[in-house]
This record gives sequence, structure tokens and C-alpha cells, in this order.
Amino acid sequence: MARALLQLLVAAVLCASAAASATPPCPANTTADDILAGKNLKGQIAVVTGGDTGLGFAAALALSKRGATVVIGNHNATHGELAAKNISSMTGAKVVALPLNLGSLDSVRTFAKIYLRQFGGQLDMLVNNAGILGPSKLTADGYELVFQVDYLGHFLLTELLLPALRASAPSRIVNVASGAHENACETAGWPMDCFKDWTYLPPPVVSRRNVTVHYTNRTAVTESSSYGIAKFANVQHAAALAQREHGAGVRAFSLTPGFALTSMTSGIDPSKAFCDTQRHPDPSLPANPCPFSAEQGTAVVALCAAGDEKLISGAYYSRTFACETRPIVMQGFTEAMQHELY
Repeated sequence: MARALLQLLVAAVLCASAAASATPPCPANTTADDILAGKNLKGQIAVVTGGDTGLGFAAALALSKRGATVVIGNHNATHGELAAKNISSMTGAKVVALPLNLGSLDSVRTFAKIYLRQFGGQLDMLVNNAGILGPSKLTADGYELVFQVDYLGHFLLTELLLPALRASAPSRIVNVASGAHENACETAGWPMDCFKDWTYLPPPVVSRRNVTVHYTNRTAVTESSSYGIAKFANVQHAAALAQREHGAGVRAFSLTPGFALTSMTSGIDPSKAFCDTQRHPDPSLPANPCPFSAEQGTAVVALCAAGDEKLISGAYYSRTFACETRPIVMQGFTEAMQHELY
């Protein structure tokens, strides 16, 4: 009898342990601070693009609270300096702002040169966060603007900083993408398998018109956009980096923060249909806010930048799905094509 009771107790403990381990990393109201609680990042350096506002500011703040030195790269030098000063005063950590215009490849090269000169070739975390929604037009470099700011500028920045990331291994690269990658082709007004070859990459300017998009829970007519194209490239870039840099100790991740309230999304109506896509399918978990706050949306950024060591390099993580991995919607693209991005 006693032995049977002991076996039942052991089984109960094992079941409880299994249930605990099955709990996803960041359900519902989890914030970046919750993810990084107890972490010591002193001696580490992080670059956060777009760190003066929104998700970037929240990420820079959370990392600096744990002792990391944070370098903010952003277009508006005044805003960057102010954000760096505010974060440093709140945390006591070293926070530096350097000018970075991702719409100019020369500016990206200058940023990398100054960074490497000032920080001696150390870089532990690169958070490619900055982005714009539009307009779709050509840059002086000859590329579609959203594609260059959200993806190509970050691609070049990553390449220029890879020697520092390798020298600082184990290190991480985080590409802040979006669920908009799932419907990139349709949203641009192109065939649903538009990425089956290189016809639309790099993308031409996307003309403004109404397009029909088939979302998971609805079909909608919306204005065309190039945003999803750039976010799709962010996801594929991280997947390719994970393979290329595996032996160097550099890990790469892409993610979607879900619909989070920031200056970039403040003009978007979080309609009921949109918020339906932000529901976690597991009814046993507390409901997701819609929208997430910047601090809540950044939980997945913090996880990929400095969280669980068991994360899968190259994977795509979703804040909506409590920071668990999600499949990438390929739209004709293949894994073999990832290496051709280079």
C-alpha cells in the first residue's frame, strides 16, 4: 500500500513537472522585463536599430536594465540622443546613440565603421528592429524604400558587424519581422506564389491600389503594400544566417511581435477581425491583449536576444503564440533559395 502511494506521488510530481515545462515562454501580459528577470548582461553589448521609440525603445530599456551596454541606431539623431539619455538615467547603464539612416547604404556603412571603432569589435546582440510601413518609392540607392529600410539596410548592417558577432560568440542576431510576411505576395497585388523565382525580389515599387487578401480567418480588400515583402525577407535572412553562421557560434532568429501599440501602428484600427488573429488557440492560457503594449510585444524580442538557450536558431517566433515557433509561409520560396539572398 505504501509503495503504491509512493508511486502515485512520484507520478503526480512528474506530471506537474511536464505541465510546467509545457507552459509557453510568454503568454498574455508577459513583458520583456519578465523574460529577462534574473539575467545578468553586464559586460555585453547590444545594438538596437530604431531604439528611440516603440518596440526598439522597450527592447533597449529591458536589455539595459539587466546591465547591457546598448547602442541605439536611428534616423533622427535628436530623438536617439534623448532616448539614450532617458534610458541611461533610468537604468544606470551605458547607452549610446549613433545616427543610422537605413534608407542610405552609405549611412549604414558609416554607422558600422563608427561602431567598430568605438566598441573594439565586440557585439553580443544585434536587434534589427527599425522599420517603416511606406511609402513605396525608390531610394537614392535604387531600391524600393520599404524593402531597403526594413530589410536591405539591415542585411548590410549585419554583414558589416558579423566579424564582431563572431568574435563575441556565442552571440545573437534578431530580425523583427511580422505576420504580414504570410500574405506578402497578395498584399503587394502579385500572384500568391510570387517568390517562386526572383521576378519580384528585389521588389519594384508597389503601386497604390486595392487588393484582395486571404487571411487565415477572413478575406479582405485592403490597400496594396510592400511591407510584407520586406518582412518576408527578414524571416528568410535569419534562416539563412542560422545555417551560414552555425559553426561560428552566431545564432539568428526572426519574430513577429504581434499587433503592438507603437507610433508606427497608432493609426491602424485594431478591428475585431484583426484581433481575432491575436488569440492563442489554447483556451487554457490567459487571453492575449489586443493590442499588446510595446513592453508586451517586446517580450519575444527579449527572448530571442537574451532568453532561453534552447531556442532554435533560424526559427520564426510569434508573440501571439506566446513566443513559440510558427511555420513560415513560403509563397513559392524554397529553402534552397535562402542562400541566393546573398
